[in-house]
Amino acid sequence: MASILNTGISALNAFQRQLNTTGHNIANVNTKGYSRQQVEFSTLDAQPGGDGFLGSGVQVASIRRSYDNYLSGQVRAYSASQEEYAIYHERASQVDNVIADAASGLDRMMQEFFASIEDVSADPTSIPARNVMLNRSEVLADRFRSLDGWMDDLRGQLNRDLDTFVSHVNGLGEALAAVNQQIQQVSAGQANPPNDLLDKRDQLIDELSTYVKVTTVPQDDGALNVFIGNGQALVVGEVANRLSVVNNPMSADHKEVAVSLVGGGSAVVTDQITGGQVGGLLRFRDEVLDPAQNSLGLVAVGLADSFNREHRTGMDLDGDLGLDYFALAQPELLANPSNSGTVSASFDNIGDLTNHDYQLSFDGVAWSLTDLTTGGNVPLAGAGTAANPFVAEGVSLVVGAAPAAGDTYLLRPVRAGASSIDTLVKDTRDIAAADPIRTATGGANTGTGAIGAGALTNVTGNTLPAAPITLTFNAATNVFNLSTGGSVAYDPATDSGKPLTVSIAGLGDFTFEMTGTPANGDQFSLASNVGGSGDNRNALHLAGLQKQSLLFGNSATLGDAYGYMVADVGTNTHQAAANAEVQGQLLSQAEAARSAVSGVNLDEEAADLVRFQQAYAAAAQVISTANSLFDTLLGAVRN
Repeated sequence: MASILNTGISALNAFQRQLNTTGHNIANVNTKGYSRQQVEFSTLDAQPGGDGFLGSGVQVASIRRSYDNYLSGQVRAYSASQEEYAIYHERASQVDNVIADAASGLDRMMQEFFASIEDVSADPTSIPARNVMLNRSEVLADRFRSLDGWMDDLRGQLNRDLDTFVSHVNGLGEALAAVNQQIQQVSAGQANPPNDLLDKRDQLIDELSTYVKVTTVPQDDGALNVFIGNGQALVVGEVANRLSVVNNPMSADHKEVAVSLVGGGSAVVTDQITGGQVGGLLRFRDEVLDPAQNSLGLVAVGLADSFNREHRTGMDLDGDLGLDYFALAQPELLANPSNSGTVSASFDNIGDLTNHDYQLSFDGVAWSLTDLTTGGNVPLAGAGTAANPFVAEGVSLVVGAAPAAGDTYLLRPVRAGASSIDTLVKDTRDIAAADPIRTATGGANTGTGAIGAGALTNVTGNTLPAAPITLTFNAATNVFNLSTGGSVAYDPATDSGKPLTVSIAGLGDFTFEMTGTPANGDQFSLASNVGGSGDNRNALHLAGLQKQSLLFGNSATLGDAYGYMVADVGTNTHQAAANAEVQGQLLSQAEAARSAVSGVNLDEEAADLVRFQQAYAAAAQVISTANSLFDTLLGAVRN
């Protein structure tokens, strides 16, 4: 009797646990992160008897989660990738929409500015035309500055978001460490895992994967070590490391992610942080925002430098040589606060500039320059002295005070270009539309030689020649003898149509073309062009800068360089959108696969509820039968 009763009681307890678990599943059908639980039964040890082993009932072996670690890992991986590309696309779209728009971008402003210069070249003495040119140059400079300021605002928002996201990561890390501790405590001496706590921990890890890429490693005591990015430990057992957002020591607007160290201090781990919204922000900054702002600065530097060079070779309405037209920023060389020495930077060749940033380092023996975009080493030509500076990527570097091993600098050649550009010329009469030197052909010449209008090509001073410089041709030696001394070779057979250059003391180099065959003694002259208010030669040269290849190794015009920036941002934006869509689809598939394993199906649970209810009733009937048998036995004994 006792064996029948015990068997029924064991079944009743087991099926009651099954009904409780099924009810728990139904109650949590809409609970995010909940994994369906199942009761696993095992038979109780059979009792030996004379006629064999007699079964003694059933017991609950365990209550386990319907959980697949591989599927959960896939969901987290795709979640991190989808969030990374989504925020990357969101921020890149902002840049793309502004710089590519005709109203807010730069392209139309540059075209209107150069069109106004052509109007001045058509009527050099027109004050209204000069006023329009001056106004459009101010509008263009203002557009450079406003775009750069907008990108600075975007960078500030990025830094604030980075700080917020890192705070969320820290909060999740602390919560995970606390759950690890709870799991260790409740699991001590227990054979079965705490399913609901495990679900809670997995839900925290899933949320963490939206901020950064996550990998996990289990410990024997039930705790889970959590690593983010490329292997940076966030949680180890019951201990959570804290991340922080710190200033780059050489640039306060460039934030770094650091991790706290045991014993104090922190270490920068920015390069190890990938995936999720944090990784997406860092990628957007490095791949879109920094290059775009640098490219904008590069166009501004290219415009200011080339325009200033050409404007200084011209002459204004008052007969004065032209001055710098635009303010031109110098390369930024940001020193590490711990540096011992000093280094200065200046532009060497605008055509060799790129939109990259660099790190200049001294190891105690030699200097090295690293391209922070490609990671490659950039050769340094020269010795780093004032007489023989280091030259690389369009920049000259001069080492000042004695450096020490470990000195580092952040070199940003063009970042400040757009924020610093401004129109220096404020008076319309100061626009140097004319050339300061005019050419003339001697009235007594008998040969076929003809001298072109020419132009001042290099300025070394600001003194116009007091008297004309006469060039007298010597047919015997094929040279022009200069009245100021010296000579210029000219062979009519080979040099006709080729540029010739005469250095004018106190002014600079004047370049012109000679054609035909001068007779022996034929004379030509170079004279000051004061009073030549109708001269438009320099205005034509200024307008021609729009079509000159000035940047990227003299392979791109100013418009081309801006177009490259727009194209690069647009390409990155399009790729991010496509990647976000693909990762979103993969995430949906992974979540569906995980849900098929771990999710609660109400139809299945309802069917199980009926089945286990019937089993429970049957077990109760076994107990009732055992009770009836026992009562019958007692009655027989009494009789």
